[in-house]
Amino acid sequence: MPSSQTVLVTSGPTRAPLDAVRFLSNRSTGRFGTLVASEALRRGARVTLIYGTGSETPQPHPRLRLVPVETNLDLERALRGHLTARRFDAVIHGMAVLDFWPQALRRGKVGSRGGAWVIRLRKAPKIIRKIKRWAPGVFLIGFKLEVGVNERRLLERARRLLKESHADVVAANQLSEGEDQEHPSYLMNASGQVFKKVIGKRALARAVVDLVLRRAPVARRSRSRQRA
Repeated sequence: MPSSQTVLVTSGPTRAPLDAVRFLSNRSTGRFGTLVASEALRRGARVTLIYGTGSETPQPHPRLRLVPVETNLDLERALRGHLTARRFDAVIHGMAVLDFWPQALRRGKVGSRGGAWVIRLRKAPKIIRKIKRWAPGVFLIGFKLEVGVNERRLLERARRLLKESHADVVAANQLSEGEDQEHPSYLMNASGQVFKKVIGKRALARAVVDLVLRRAPVARRSRSRQRA
C-alpha cells in the first residue's frame, strides 16, 4: 500500500451516561478494529483510529493517529471533523455504536434506596448514514452484526444497511459462541451480492484491508451498473 493511502478506522464501543457514575454500553472490546488498523499499518497505510473508551488499541506507530471518544456525539464530532478537514481514501466503520440512548440524564448519583429506577431509551441516529455526506468520495466499509437470526435474515439486514448508508461494502456476521477464528462473515458489494465469505476475525481484517488496497473492483463495477 503506498504511503499516500489514508484510512480511518472506528473501533470499540460507545457509552451513554445514565447519571454521574453509571453508563449504558455494549461488549465490544475493540479487538477487531485493532486487527484492522494493525494490518493496514503493516501494509503501509496511514491510519487514524477512532476508538471507544476502554478499547484495545495497537502499539504506537509513526503512521498511527489515535482519537479516543466516549459517546455517540463524541464519535459524530470526531468523524465529521476528520472527514471534512482532510482526504481519506477509505473509512472502515467497525465501531459498535449504541442504537439506543437514554431519554434523560439524571443529575448526581441515583441512590439505591429510592426503589425501582425506570430508564426510558430512545433510538439513536445512525451515524454511518452521515459518512458519505461528509466525504462523498470515500470508500466506505460498514458492518452488520446480528444475534440469533438465520443467514437469509442476516443478509437482508445487511442489504438494508447498504441502502441506508450508501456503503461500498458491508460485512455481515453474527455474535455467536466459540472462538473468534470460527466466526463466518459475508462480504457484500454495493449491489447486495455476497462476493466473499471469510472465517474468523483475523481473516476478515485482512480481507477488508485488501479491499481498500485494491479499491474493491467487484464493488465498484456493481455500483457503476447501478448508476447506469
